[in-house]
Amino acid sequence: MALLPHPLLVVLAILGCSTCGGSAPDGPVVQTSQGPVMGIYAEEGRIFYGIPFAAPPTGNLRWRPPQPAKPWGPDTYNATKRSPMCIQVMCGPDDPDSIAQCPPVAERVISEDCHYLNVFVPTTASPESKKPVIIFIHGGNFFEFSAMGVMYDSRFFANKTDAVVVAANYRISSLGFLRAGTGKDAAMGNYGLRDQVAALQWVQDNIAAFGGDENQVTLFGESAGAYSVLFHLVNKGSDKLFHKAIVASAPTGLYFRSQLEAILFGNDFAAALKCSVGDMACMRAADASTVKGAQFSIRETIVNPLHLTEAFEPWGPVIDGDMITRQMVESFSTGNFQKKPLIIGTNTEEAILFIHEALSSPHATNRYQEAMLAIFKTSSFSVLREYPPSNTGDERPILATLTTHFIFSCPTRNILKSALKYGHSNTWLYVFAHPLSVHAVWSDYPYCDGHVCHGADLPFAFQSISLKGYKFTPEEQVLADSIAYYYGNFAHTSDPNTPGTRHTGPSTTGPAWPSFGSTQNYTHLVFDVPKNRVSQGYLQDKCDFWDEENQYP
Repeated sequence: MALLPHPLLVVLAILGCSTCGGSAPDGPVVQTSQGPVMGIYAEEGRIFYGIPFAAPPTGNLRWRPPQPAKPWGPDTYNATKRSPMCIQVMCGPDDPDSIAQCPPVAERVISEDCHYLNVFVPTTASPESKKPVIIFIHGGNFFEFSAMGVMYDSRFFANKTDAVVVAANYRISSLGFLRAGTGKDAAMGNYGLRDQVAALQWVQDNIAAFGGDENQVTLFGESAGAYSVLFHLVNKGSDKLFHKAIVASAPTGLYFRSQLEAILFGNDFAAALKCSVGDMACMRAADASTVKGAQFSIRETIVNPLHLTEAFEPWGPVIDGDMITRQMVESFSTGNFQKKPLIIGTNTEEAILFIHEALSSPHATNRYQEAMLAIFKTSSFSVLREYPPSNTGDERPILATLTTHFIFSCPTRNILKSALKYGHSNTWLYVFAHPLSVHAVWSDYPYCDGHVCHGADLPFAFQSISLKGYKFTPEEQVLADSIAYYYGNFAHTSDPNTPGTRHTGPSTTGPAWPSFGSTQNYTHLVFDVPKNRVSQGYLQDKCDFWDEENQYP
């Protein structure tokens, strides 16, 4: 007996469907505030790619706060393929992508029109299910990559955590963070962060239609995305838009430029565009490809020689006195943060990737010593005693260790100590310690093969490597499932140890994960094979050193 079509599909067919040629849609349809969207059915649930969450930031909207997306109803929006990535030099059609940060080649489009997000709905969800929501913010140094990358395809992550997962683009590089000009026409910076706020608001307004609970939102970010999550924890305007946070490999030791420094950098950008200083009309008239070239050409510019670490992050958040009022470590040390449940952690060898990208040949001992003098100035001799050169002819290994500790591990511990100081104890620290066995992942970055580089945890969190043709070992699959177990529990109950009503199999459970402040010398969970373990005092001597030197921005 033939099944009658759902009444909603009949109505949509009568009204007209922009993607269906007048016939009933062949994918799932959800009604959003802008109109209906049609996604795709997959074995892992329902997927909606490339939904607009704001208007295209083009033309006169370049360097403006995000504006609402124009409604498309009663037509149905085609959300069956990935949207364009924001303007960048990465992920061109011929660029290699062993680590799966880019979309599939057939869907690699780069455009200034990039205000889109993806929604991944688990098989257990229904419009009435009220599943918790996880919003992922991608990394890339505020300079590259996109939510559309294969790595961030969250179909497996959504099912393993039993949550609705959203991954959103945001403007990057100059288009996301330029500070230039004066008066009402000026570019004030931090537009990429404002885009993230707009995506969070879209979730509040629309996620219930996908089966998600807008009152149970976990914000999850890695690298620049993790730094962004910390920003939302100190930004009052984000407070009511999420309820808990997962922060993976935040470069918390990096420096936010001041207004003046950002303006000086913007002046260099204007010159690269062949525009006069502060001439916003000229800069808005430049075509996107010219903007892409200009923002790349000045990426190594040092504005303030007293803060040489700005070279690690050429474009990024600016202390604007509105969204960002102080450096991140300072925000936590002064109690200016939201006391929401927090999972935070780093990888054991974060900086190998960055040091080898910056230094393609061996780094001599005298150059290492000069770098310490230039960066740490009056503390340089203390730093050299704590991290003495190896005198082997290549100081990149010790430089990578130092940078991992100073930029990632120790400022992360510092902000957790500040949280405890202000009575916030619902925090959990992790250390990711396993090098991925799939050697092909690092074929574009051979110096990371066999190491736990920055980003090494991402394949385990999202479990999307099968979409690239890669496969975990059995032990690695257990590790990946344990991350989903803890993160899923956290999304459901605000505690990584408590599943609540969520069903979890015995193979996905792991050791109890004590909170950071549960012991005097601080507790953390080590993600590793053959099994995870609980430990205390990670890098305690090194992090005590950095805390005493007080070199964080």
